[in-house]
Amino acid sequence: MDTDSSTAVLDPPVVTAREETLTIRPARWEHAPAIIEIIRSSASWYEDIVEPEDLAEHYVDEAWAKRNFESRDFYVALIDEEVVGTISLQAVGTDELYIGYLYLHTDQVGKGFGKVLMDFASDEVRRQGRSALVLLAHPKADWACRAYRKYGFEVVLEDREKVLSWRDGWLEPYYEEGFHLYRYQV
Repeated sequence: MDTDSSTAVLDPPVVTAREETLTIRPARWEHAPAIIEIIRSSASWYEDIVEPEDLAEHYVDEAWAKRNFESRDFYVALIDEEVVGTISLQAVGTDELYIGYLYLHTDQVGKGFGKVLMDFASDEVRRQGRSALVLLAHPKADWACRAYRKYGFEVVLEDREKVLSWRDGWLEPYYEEGFHLYRYQV
C-alpha cells in the first residue's frame, strides 16, 4: 500500500514556537502508531459529548488507520523527530480542503502548535489554488470550537440534514451526531 501523501510538500515547513522547533511532513505508514496514539490521547474528552456509536472515531486503531490513510493526506508534526501532532487534509471539489483530523498529543496542547498546523493547512489551500478550509466540530467541544473561531472559522451549517446534504452528501461518511460544519475563507 502506498501511503505517502499525494500532495507532498517539497520543503516541509519548519516553525519555531516556544523554544521548540516543529516540523510538518507528509505522514508515512511508519507514523501510523504515533498518529493513533495521539488521537486516542484525547478520546476521553469526547466521551460525554458524542454518541456512543461515534466514539470509535476517537478511539482509533490500526484498521482505522488503514482506511483513512487511503482516503486522506496525513501530515505529522514533529519535534526532534518525535511525532507530537497530526492533521489530515482531503480535497472537496475544486475549492475546499477538509480537515478531518487535527490533533496534538495532550502533552503538547497549549504550546501554539495547533495554530501552526492550521497555518500549514491554510498554506496548502493556497498552494493548491483552493479558497477555503472546512471541518466538522461538536459545539460542546468548547476547546476545539474556541480555537477554530479564534483562527477565523465560522459555523456555516448546524442542522443535521443540512450538514449531511452539503456538497451532495460529501460529509456523510464523516458526520458524527450533533456536529456543525465550520468554514474558513483563505
